[in-house]
Amino acid sequence: MIRALFNGFVGAMALTTVHQALRRSLPDAPQLDRIGMRGVERICSTIGTNPPSGERLFLFALIADLLANSILYSQVGSRSGFFSIGKGVSLGLSAGLGAATLPAVLGLSKGATRRTRRTAALTVGMFVFGGLAAGLAAQCGSCRSGK
Repeated sequence: MIRALFNGFVGAMALTTVHQALRRSLPDAPQLDRIGMRGVERICSTIGTNPPSGERLFLFALIADLLANSILYSQVGSRSGFFSIGKGVSLGLSAGLGAATLPAVLGLSKGATRRTRRTAALTVGMFVFGGLAAGLAAQCGSCRSGK
């Protein structure tokens, strides 16, 4: 289980790193951080607390995204082989399609992930990349142990 969570964390870090790099370099990059911050604000208002603001809100949303994506990508498991890579890619594809379509349905922000076709494609691609990274981490886990 720990190995699976580690593999999920590798995938989540890959997704977050690519997202932050794209966000800073492309004008139509996905803005997953905005969705996370709106989600944190909505949760805080639901439970009756004041949401953090500014950098604290961004940091809180970033940590929540890393945790949620680590759990998502941990479903790749800890077994090596092509199956782990395929499972990671399929998890990433499913999550990417959800990230590109669900924010508008949930009222979190349509423009953050579907502003242009390129934005939607980048959203899906980033999640697939995270899934691939998680699958490769599972693959490398057995390499280190000599299997």
